[in-house]
This record gives sequence, C-alpha cells and structure tokens, in this order.
Amino acid sequence: MNSFYYVIIITISVIALVGTLMVAKQMTKEEKNLSSEDELESLKSDGKNSSIPLLSIIYSITFVITVILVWIFIF
Repeated sequence: MNSFYYVIIITISVIALVGTLMVAKQMTKEEKNLSSEDELESLKSDGKNSSIPLLSIIYSITFVITVILVWIFIF
C-alpha cells in the first residue's frame, strides 16, 4: 500500500513540474516577442499577463496533497 502512495506523490510532483515548465516556456515565448518599449510597458502594467497566480495555484494544490499524504503516512 505504501508503494501506491509513493506513486501518487511522484505523479503529483511530476505534474507540478510539467506545469511549471509550461508556464516558464510560455513566459519565455512572450518575452522573445516583446520589444524594449513593450517590455517596459508590461513591467509598468498591473500584471495582466502574470503567471504568478497560476504558479501559486499549482504549488498550493501540490502542497495540500503532499500534506494529506504525509498525514496518511503518520496516522
């Protein structure tokens, strides 16, 4: 049964890693298309295209699932 939990933890970690890499790839693609003036304007804006909320959601879900699985192992 413990191996089943390990598989779940590894799967969740891989999903979080892939999600992070996808966000980073998207941000890199957007940065390559910006000129210096566009980049300056995007830094001044309120963060419409910010990936921080998406990354926060990915890591929050991963953290909650990890805490639940650790709780299962301990109790």
